[in-house]
Amino acid sequence: MSNVSKNKIGWMIIVVLTLGAAGFAIAPYVLFDPVQSRVSLNPSFNLHYPFLLVHIFASLFALIVGWLQFLPGLRARRPHVHRIVGRSYLAFVAIGSITGLIVGMYTSSYIRQMAFLSLVALWLFTGWQGYRSARHRKFEAHSVWMTRNYAMTLVAASARIVTPVCILIYLAGHRGVPFQGVEPILNQVLEVNIWVGLVINIVITEWVIVNRFKKR
Repeated sequence: MSNVSKNKIGWMIIVVLTLGAAGFAIAPYVLFDPVQSRVSLNPSFNLHYPFLLVHIFASLFALIVGWLQFLPGLRARRPHVHRIVGRSYLAFVAIGSITGLIVGMYTSSYIRQMAFLSLVALWLFTGWQGYRSARHRKFEAHSVWMTRNYAMTLVAASARIVTPVCILIYLAGHRGVPFQGVEPILNQVLEVNIWVGLVINIVITEWVIVNRFKKR
C-alpha cells in the first residue's frame, strides 16, 4: 500500500471519528430542549441555554467548514473560495469562542471552567495569529497558525473520543474501590477529558508541523 493510500485511510478514520464524536455531542441540542442539556444550566442566568446553543452550533460549523481550508487544490485553483472559507471559519471560531467564554464562566466545576477558558484563549489567539499572518501575506506562518487553530476546534471531538480511554484508566487505577455506578465515574472523567484532548491535540499538531518543516 502506497503512502498516499495510507494517508487517505488515516484521514478517513479521523473524519469518521471526529464527525461521530461531534454528532454525539450535538444530539441533545437539536430539539432546542433545555431539559436535554448535558450541561448543568444556571437558573439565575436566563441566557445560559441560548448562549450554550450558539456556542455548540458555531463550533460545529467551524468543525465542518474548517477542514476545507487545508485542501491544496482549493488554495491553488480557487484562492478566492479559499479566502471565503477561511473568513467564514474564523467568524464561526469568534462566535464560538465568545459564547464559550460566557458559558465557561457559568460552569459549576472549577477544573472544567479553567479547561474551557484555556481552550477559548488558545482558540482566539491562534485564530487571530492566523488572520494576522494572512493579512501580512506571510502564508507559511498563516498555514501553521491555522493548523494550530483547527486543532483547538477539534478538541471538542477529541475530548469525547478519549473519554472511553479515560474511563478504562480510572477503573484500572481504582480496582480496589467498590463500584458505585457509572455516574460517579463519569463525573470524575469529565473533569479531565477536555484537558486530555487539549494536550493530545497540541502534541500531535506540533509533531505534524515539525515534521512538515523537516521534509522541506
